[in-house]
Amino acid sequence: MRMTREDQVLRRRREDRAQPRFPVLWSAKLTAESQFERYVLSGRIRNISISGVHVLVDTEVAPGGTVTLRIDRVGTFTGRIAWSQPGRLGISFDDASEPMVALMVGRLCAGRQPEA
Repeated sequence: MRMTREDQVLRRRREDRAQPRFPVLWSAKLTAESQFERYVLSGRIRNISISGVHVLVDTEVAPGGTVTLRIDRVGTFTGRIAWSQPGRLGISFDDASEPMVALMVGRLCAGRQPEA
């Protein structure tokens, strides 16, 4: 079976990841700031790793802005929007959030298999 260009790019992106991603479906609120405005979005976290999250959202957001991510029953973390596509975005955690995320992933995702 021949892979499409998009499938090839996604496969390379997965192979380049430094941290394993764990599939989850958690509710989250994002507070983001751009040069001109501040906004709050609701979303669903699709997967999480020590370095970031993949979030499903209804609103398109430009990459590069800072963001505060509040994960229900877990905590609040800071980072930046690393990439954005219609209906989804990736947030990379800042250095201050990474130790807490590592602890959270270790406890909440224990026994789960990372995404392939």
